Amino acid sequence: MTKDKYPRGSEWRKWDLHVHTPASGLANGFNGDWDNYVKTLFTLAIERGVAVIGITDYFTIEGYEKITNDYIGKDDKLIELFETKEMVDKVKSILLLPNIEFRLDKLVNSNRVNYHIIFSNEVSIKDIKENFLQEIEFVYESLPFSKDNTRKLTRYNIEELGKKIKTEQTTFSGSDFEIGCTTAIVQDGQIREILNSHSDLFKDKYLIAIPVDEDLSDVDWNSQGHLFRKVLYQQSNIFFTSNKSTIEFGLGEKHSSEEEYLQEFKSFKPCLIGSDAHSLEVLESKLGRQWTTEADSSKITWIKADPTFEGLK
Repeated sequence: MTKDKYPRGSEWRKWDLHVHTPASGLANGFNGDWDNYVKTLFTLAIERGVAVIGITDYFTIEGYEKITNDYIGKDDKLIELFETKEMVDKVKSILLLPNIEFRLDKLVNSNRVNYHIIFSNEVSIKDIKENFLQEIEFVYESLPFSKDNTRKLTRYNIEELGKKIKTEQTTFSGSDFEIGCTTAIVQDGQIREILNSHSDLFKDKYLIAIPVDEDLSDVDWNSQGHLFRKVLYQQSNIFFTSNKSTIEFGLGEKHSSEEEYLQEFKSFKPCLIGSDAHSLEVLESKLGRQWTTEADSSKITWIKADPTFEGLK
């Protein structure tokens, strides 16, 4: 007889599904110190009762892979950092979900639209890398009267793009990877096509999350951008936002009826807020604590579910 891991049923817990790592290619303030990052991240999560963390990087899964393989998978390393078996057990009880953040080939006010795929922890890292990321293509360069020169979405190719752009445009500064992440763009249609083509691996094991109030909210519903904004909303499972008005919209409360909302936007959109931490300072100030944005204050994501990917769904 299998013992139920969560015998009390669904309970309210803090979740933060948007935490970057020292592997992130943009706005990285972690200084590459992985031991300090891991110790800080999990110590704060334990102290503040954060049960689930979305480990987030741009275009890659490197941060999630490193934490999973070099820390969570190595008890001696965890003992070195956290000293007691009790603390190690608490660290290993926190669910980690891979969250890959993309920059789409869609501009709003000179900013690329961000687009997140959150995978189940049951999907293997190898499958995410080889049967998803490495099947995505981005345009490397184009020539007159020729098909676009595309590259597969690998770290090497992103770095090569950054190196090429820095050679051609000396105003760009930073590492090859940073400039590659800054300028690389992908298509949401291709992302979903690849996920659907490998239904044996990914069906029911990923969610699409969009930060709708970062830039998309600037697209006027009555403008030529109407359909572009609507289609992204339709395909998403989650809105990353703390805006009260957006939360009401995502629940269908802005429409005359739930049926009318579902006809137009296909599903209700739960609204979650994450720390979007790019530095230890932001982790300290935001992870699992009430914090303030310009639009709203005192926002934390609480989810009443088992701390599993199925619970999130």
